[in-house]
Amino acid sequence: MIVRSHKDAEKSAVEDDKWISRRYTLRKDGMGHSVHETYIKPGQELHMWYKNHTETVLCIEGEGQIEDLTEGGKWDLKPGVLYALDKHQQHILSSEKGMTVICTFSPALVGPETHDEQGSYPLLDDDGSVLKR
Repeated sequence: MIVRSHKDAEKSAVEDDKWISRRYTLRKDGMGHSVHETYIKPGQELHMWYKNHTETVLCIEGEGQIEDLTEGGKWDLKPGVLYALDKHQQHILSSEKGMTVICTFSPALVGPETHDEQGSYPLLDDDGSVLKR
């Protein structure tokens, strides 16, 4: 059994000027997916495109908006609202006042991933080397 606290997840956190991702489970845990708590900082608009991963996101605190740039549509996000990027959709995630979401990625992230210029995570090998951009 894996049991981790918020404090544990902070040890594997990745942060930039727009978000903080606390990574609770990673590929090394053998679950087939990774689980993250991500805080979108206030006033941010993130253009993302997970070409190598599918992602499911559940808003647990704050409010924001998701815009699907691939298939079209905009949805308001608030606690209890989930969206899933099942077709690698390009999207914009935004929040005026800040928002916390729980994210799962498949395949699981290794840990150090951060967004590239297209808003994507590379597919990494267990040692952190890039398998696919």
